[in-house]
Amino acid sequence: MSTTTTLEDAPAEANIIRPRRNARRRLSTPTLTIQTHRIQFCHTFPPSLEALDLSTSSSPAQIIASLRFLVLSYLAELEQRIALIASPDLEKWQTKGELTIEEARQWARETLEMLESLRNDVCSHLPDIHLSDITVDNLKSHLPDFPDVPSISNMRAHLPDVPSITDMRSHFPDFPDCISAKLDNVRTKFHDIDFHTPLDYVPILSERLKSLQSHLATMELPIGLPGSHSMLSDFVDSLLSSEVVTDFLHSATPEDDVFERAAREVTGAVKRSLQGVHLISYHDLPEPWKNNSFVTQGYRFIPIERWPLIIMSLFAFHNEFLNIHTHLIPGLLWAINSIPFVNPSGVEDLPEALFMAFAIICLFSSAVWHTMAGCAHCPSMEFCARVDYVGIGWLISASVGTVVHYGFQCHPELQKTFLVGCLLTGLLGNVCPFMKWFNEARYRGWRIVFFLSLAFFSLAPLATMAIVYSPKAMAAFISPVVPSLISYVVGLVFYATHIPERFISENWSRQLDRIGGGSHAIWHCFIVLAVAQHKAAIRMMKDGLLCHMRA
Repeated sequence: MSTTTTLEDAPAEANIIRPRRNARRRLSTPTLTIQTHRIQFCHTFPPSLEALDLSTSSSPAQIIASLRFLVLSYLAELEQRIALIASPDLEKWQTKGELTIEEARQWARETLEMLESLRNDVCSHLPDIHLSDITVDNLKSHLPDFPDVPSISNMRAHLPDVPSITDMRSHFPDFPDCISAKLDNVRTKFHDIDFHTPLDYVPILSERLKSLQSHLATMELPIGLPGSHSMLSDFVDSLLSSEVVTDFLHSATPEDDVFERAAREVTGAVKRSLQGVHLISYHDLPEPWKNNSFVTQGYRFIPIERWPLIIMSLFAFHNEFLNIHTHLIPGLLWAINSIPFVNPSGVEDLPEALFMAFAIICLFSSAVWHTMAGCAHCPSMEFCARVDYVGIGWLISASVGTVVHYGFQCHPELQKTFLVGCLLTGLLGNVCPFMKWFNEARYRGWRIVFFLSLAFFSLAPLATMAIVYSPKAMAAFISPVVPSLISYVVGLVFYATHIPERFISENWSRQLDRIGGGSHAIWHCFIVLAVAQHKAAIRMMKDGLLCHMRA
């Protein structure tokens, strides 16, 4: 592949590269010479998949070893080419779309991070298997003219700001100098390797390669990215449809395999998180931890025995950071403000005090859940999620209860009847969240319907007020509550539609995932606003409806 690039006149500080100096290069400094260069890459992958046998005669070990070598080699070649963005061989270049050099460097750093993450996944899921009948010459006969890969240290000399990346060669299978040497009884040990796990990873690998391809397509560079990506994707897709992989993916053991697979997924995720000190991606998570597929990065996965790390994560950036603090901080402030000697003038009557107590419980239970969302112990994580749902149920019931209490002050019997109804809806909000199905991701829509049904209970007392008094009097009485209702609804729209993370670019998504600045945090802000608005509305409803106002 060859490309020729020229640079049009542009601000020198943004788009010009200086000649190399002392083996280091700054991409944003200017140069006075303008040249064009031609870059050629002669090494390519095979033009077809025919050389790779995916029939039933191929053992899972052979498939895994070939796939691992092929993917890691492709990633190495891709890193080599991205490194040429900063190469002294390119004196001057400009991307289509008139992107600045600094923006291109940022794109390169993000791409290298994606490659490192994908490589770590491949090394984690596809074991490094040494087969007695696989040699370098044998493999190269299937993959002719495979490119030599330079050291990453050369690349880092040109991109000093790129995060530390382990030497690529450490990820390749270790072929000994004497290739004829064999491991004793290697084939007799294959039964110790669980091939279900590597082959189960093939669909995930396919999706991640497609995601990488989409990212690479966002920029058209003059260095020419490998044309082998589509071939590699075709190879993975061929694996998915091959008899060997299909048989393994559909073989056996529904019940026992579910528990075994769950245990393996948790163990693998803990390993990829480096025992809880490293953030992982959405694809790394076991199924019960997957809640929002649009949030792809920044996940904690901390073993429960390392619980101090879970507490310390309150003060670290990750994709739950804002979700925690948008409720924790307001909850703390309201709790402190409710202490009599801290705020002597803020005396509340019983209904207002109960409403604020349930609101604070809701905020704290939410903060606890979002903190424990990064816990690798599934029962603890799920229990905290269900407690969060309980807090939401009591907040809804308490909100309706304040309207009932003040709206029926002149009708004690009706007041007691509807308050009992509020208590029952609160108890229902305690029971349903602890049903097994309630916390499953596929029932997310039903959870929304459940909480809306608790809120719709308020229609019964409002209709009764309209009958006992008049529709106009009821509307005037309830009007102070309308702003809080609007806030709840707007926040719920963000929560239900995953806006903005489902529409923003991958680059912006990665930035937001670092602090959790997505739809859930926005929903939290609207909940806090709604609580404050309802607290203000309570003081306006205290006079209630005048007893002589009858329909």
